[in-house]
Amino acid sequence: MIKSKRTHYEVLSVTSQSTLQEIKQAYKELLLNTHPDKIQPHKSNKINKIHSLDDIKEAYRILSDELLRKQYDTDLLEDGKKRGIYKFGDGVDEVSLDTFETVETDDNNDSDVWHYHRRCPRCQVADGFKLDDDLLEEFAVPSENRDDGMYQVLIQCDSCSLWLKVQFFAADEEHDD
Repeated sequence: MIKSKRTHYEVLSVTSQSTLQEIKQAYKELLLNTHPDKIQPHKSNKINKIHSLDDIKEAYRILSDELLRKQYDTDLLEDGKKRGIYKFGDGVDEVSLDTFETVETDDNNDSDVWHYHRRCPRCQVADGFKLDDDLLEEFAVPSENRDDGMYQVLIQCDSCSLWLKVQFFAADEEHDD
């Protein structure tokens, strides 16, 4: 989880779409404006006191390395999800039913019932999201803008306000002939 209130992007005053060259340029400018040995006398009252040199160096170290930056971006996104911040679409994450743990139980009517559960990515409750075959059959609708037989259902975490759009393909029914 990201601990700092300001992201590395904010420290360097760049965006997540900034190129490596733009990141290098922002880093150099910040160093010139914050490093005590580099500050020109007439700029001494404009020292950037918001971020320490260590913050600036760490931000550059992460954002200038492709693999570290990719992991950092993933961590930022996950941290945002846990706090309920979404930057995409309708604010509802889409997940596959395949990401749920599956348990089969015997029903009293000699038929098997499948139960699905999943940890909530926001509040971390182990079984925050629960579904079963009956709920899927009753509430699922065909997925929007798709004609390949995919269905979706919206569900809310049992412990927080997070909603997920769960997508799945309906299983073919076996018929006795």
